[in-house]
Amino acid sequence: MTRPVFLLSLPRAGSTLLQRLLLMSGKCATLGEPSLLLRFLGDDEAMTRKATYWESLVETAAADMRKAWDGYDEAYRKGVRELMLGIYDGLAGGKEWFLDKTPRYTLIGEEILATFPDAKFIVLWRHPVAVASSVSSTFRKGRWCPDEFGIDLHEGQQRLQDFCEKHGDRVFQIKYEDLVTDPAAELTRLGAYLGWENLAAVLGEDLVTSTGGTLGDPTGVKRYNKISPDSRDAWKKELSNWYRRAWAREYVSGERARRMKLLGYELPDGIAHGGSLGLWAGIADWFEARRRISRRLRRPTWLPRFLKKFRKERGYEVSFR
Repeated sequence: MTRPVFLLSLPRAGSTLLQRLLLMSGKCATLGEPSLLLRFLGDDEAMTRKATYWESLVETAAADMRKAWDGYDEAYRKGVRELMLGIYDGLAGGKEWFLDKTPRYTLIGEEILATFPDAKFIVLWRHPVAVASSVSSTFRKGRWCPDEFGIDLHEGQQRLQDFCEKHGDRVFQIKYEDLVTDPAAELTRLGAYLGWENLAAVLGEDLVTSTGGTLGDPTGVKRYNKISPDSRDAWKKELSNWYRRAWAREYVSGERARRMKLLGYELPDGIAHGGSLGLWAGIADWFEARRRISRRLRRPTWLPRFLKKFRKERGYEVSFR
């Protein structure tokens, strides 16, 4: 039976790069971002699902079953494990390992480990402000809107660090900054954890151009055919006005600043204590961020298009609960 490897990270942390490197080893199979465990695991306030049935009723029913039978959670996890192992085995095509790389698994790391106690876990870190910069430039065409990814930058970052502190002996931790600076050393360490010999040998080849599927990094797979440190510090230049630097200083403050420091992440002096004003660019960022958040709160942009298409194709209305 194929064994799963879970790669946990925030979005835009370099996980697709590491996924490509591991795929090139020939030891594993993978497929974009499988994401399926988000449907089966995650039973708390951080997980929000849109459905045409009442999701809250399902949650209530599950709570009733859990109360009525103390074997519910174990039976449920066993069912999810058997289902997913069968799927991983089919996707693996005879390979011993299947790599599941899905960024928002940061929210359900504890449940994944409880469901797959024999799995391997890789946690890839990147400076969270670099992540904020990258999601804005990649998914919002350079408009500074990291708050739209707040669930990742706040809850995801915190849960991932909690997960590593609790299960440090089970988890292999690697930093994106180290991976692109000294890839041979980092891949050698990772190979030892996985039991894959000579993993660093993949560095002599061009990176694969696709990990399959539709989901994943839309830019790096096109921009780089070799591992490169070029993007390691590029995010610092993106914090080019007062609004972006103020956002970064607020984010890296208090308890979060202390915990980030444990990972070796702090704000560079030019961001923490000054920098060019960028008055009008900052005002534009401030206005755009509030406009986008307000619009999304009033009515998500995807919803009208979906409802119109659904009504045209089916002939009746649908609503989400």
